[in-house]
Amino acid sequence: MKNLQDLYDAYIETRPSTGKIRTATAMMIHACKALDLSSQEEITIDYFESIPNALESFFFAHTLKATIDKTILAEMIGRLGPKKNVKKLLDRLLTDQNENVRQFALHSLEFYGIQHPQTILPYLERFRKSTEPEMRTTAAMLVGRLQCAGQSEWALGQIMKWYKQDDLLFVGEVLSRMIQMRKQKKCEKTAMNLPEVYVWINKNCSRIAGEVIKK
Repeated sequence: MKNLQDLYDAYIETRPSTGKIRTATAMMIHACKALDLSSQEEITIDYFESIPNALESFFFAHTLKATIDKTILAEMIGRLGPKKNVKKLLDRLLTDQNENVRQFALHSLEFYGIQHPQTILPYLERFRKSTEPEMRTTAAMLVGRLQCAGQSEWALGQIMKWYKQDDLLFVGEVLSRMIQMRKQKKCEKTAMNLPEVYVWINKNCSRIAGEVIKK
């Protein structure tokens, strides 16, 4: 990946929705104007970290438009994973001044994480300890999604590790999300059903089982 066009092309291969493709296309046009470059091919990886600030300056009177562009940028990175040449840009988005952008940047890792959970583990470790409740909750939601979308054993292993490390606050949030997703029927058919989740919680997280299950 050498430039923004390469990032866009790789993103398209992940088959996002038509609406997201339109938004991503518009973002690239805005990025070119914001950086005063004539094409997306000219936005090389050296410019990547500058894109969010450039968009903010470009839309200084329309912060919502800048937010939309930054979130689609996070979506593009999230679907492709935190690869070496986009890690700095992802970190920039994860520390954005807008909390919605920060949360979306973390949540966007779900698509890649379902196939490569170990790759996004450093981000889960980082934000499970966050002093920002919204980011901690987003990390918990992400673990919950991985657990019910094909990475059950991996996710359960991480939950047990964090439980043994006495991170009961985060583990409690993850377990609550696991329960909620099953009540809302958002899990794959092959995932543990709700009674099985209750049994697992009682067996492996007994110190907080009662509090989590009665919510």
